[in-house]
Amino acid sequence: MEMREWAWRVFHADCLEEKLVTPPGGLKSLTDDKPGSPIAWTPPPRPNGLQVSHKKTRFKFPKPGSLHSEEMRIRCLHTFANHELMALEMMAWALLAFPEADKHFRLGLAKILLDEQRHFQLYSELIASKGAKFGDLPLNDHFWRLAGSISNPLDWVCTMHLTFEQANLDHAPFFGRLFQEFGDQDSADLMEVIFRDEVGHVGFGTRWLKKMKPEDVSLFQAFEAHCAPGSPPERAKGPEFQTQARLQAGLDQEFIEQLKLW
Repeated sequence: MEMREWAWRVFHADCLEEKLVTPPGGLKSLTDDKPGSPIAWTPPPRPNGLQVSHKKTRFKFPKPGSLHSEEMRIRCLHTFANHELMALEMMAWALLAFPEADKHFRLGLAKILLDEQRHFQLYSELIASKGAKFGDLPLNDHFWRLAGSISNPLDWVCTMHLTFEQANLDHAPFFGRLFQEFGDQDSADLMEVIFRDEVGHVGFGTRWLKKMKPEDVSLFQAFEAHCAPGSPPERAKGPEFQTQARLQAGLDQEFIEQLKLW
């Protein structure tokens, strides 16, 4: 299967099953001989019951202290699942938006898309095990709102991998610890899975930032310059800053210190 064909199918799907379809034969079976012409961002279709909700109908994200309640934990997991759904849709769009990008870059995006599909499924299964269903609660368009301002692969790397995914280096262990404290080991275990994968995703972003940035600017200067408007560097960190995870992902000490202080 051509990479573009798969990405097009995922991005334009109007049912959840199609958004989660994987290449027959896996990643190695994909070809990238016909990447096509770039497409501009438009919000992708969503099946009935999974459309973005009006702001007035949305719930506030649960406060950490409220996670003793299973209802609040489900609300938290539901938000994370929606983030994964938006992320997989945006990964598919990036493959369609940047057909002239380096072939290795595109293959890396395809691998991360598979990870996001898996993450979404894991969240959905966990929510179901708690007697609820993904789509029971209102959905936001948090990631989508920034997509229109991403115009090249460097913008993409800095906004998606080094902002949203880097923040998960802090959020995942923080919520994992809270879930464990409140006796929800299944949710804590899933946070560990997400955390390990996010180290790899941030590492992908770091490698490509180093390759694509101008030689005369630092990693952090390039990152700061290419974050999407409305998504400043402070969004790349969470409640408990994980220095070691960032070092493991390849970010240098200067970048890490500047992000801490931003």
